[in-house]
Amino acid sequence: MKKLLILLILLIALTGCNGEEPRELDKEKYNAYLTYYQSILAAEDKLVQSPCFDIELVVNKLADGSYRYDVIIDNPRVAMFNIKALAIIETLSLEIDKEKMMPSVGILDDYKYNMVPGQIDLEKNFVEGIILSLTSPESALRVSVMVDYKPLNDEQTVRQYFSLYITYEEPAEEETTGE
Repeated sequence: MKKLLILLILLIALTGCNGEEPRELDKEKYNAYLTYYQSILAAEDKLVQSPCFDIELVVNKLADGSYRYDVIIDNPRVAMFNIKALAIIETLSLEIDKEKMMPSVGILDDYKYNMVPGQIDLEKNFVEGIILSLTSPESALRVSVMVDYKPLNDEQTVRQYFSLYITYEEPAEEETTGE
C-alpha cells in the first residue's frame, strides 16, 4: 500500500506536461520530444519486459466513462541515471499526434530522474518509480514506451522500446454472505 501511495504521488508530480501547447515549450526540448516520438514509431521488435526494471501497463475506468492508462516503471535491478521516458498510443498511421502531448519524463522538464536499487531520495532525484499516464475513450489499448537511461560507470546510453497491451475488465463484485 505504501508503495502504491508513493507511486500515486509521483504520478501527480510527473503528469504536468500533458496540456501544454508546443509553441509554449522550449524549442530544443520540443524537438527532442519529437525525435524520441519518431524513434518509438520506427522501432521494431519492441519488448514486453526488461531485465533491468519492471514495466507494467494498468487501466482504470474514470467517472466520465473514459479510461486512464498508467505505465509504471519501477523496481530497478541496475543503476539508472538521467532517465528519459515517453509513452504513446499505438496507431496504424505511424504519425506523430501533434494535437495531444503524450506523457513523458526527463524530456520536456528540467528534472533529472534516477532509479537505483534500494535507494530513494527525492532531494537527490532518486525516485522509487515513474508513472506515465494518459487517457483514452478506448477500453483496450496498445501503448508504446521508450525508456532511455545511462547506467553506472558507462558512457553508452541504454534505450529500450516496449509495446504493452491491456483491456479493461470490470472488477468482479464481491459476494456477501448472510453472516
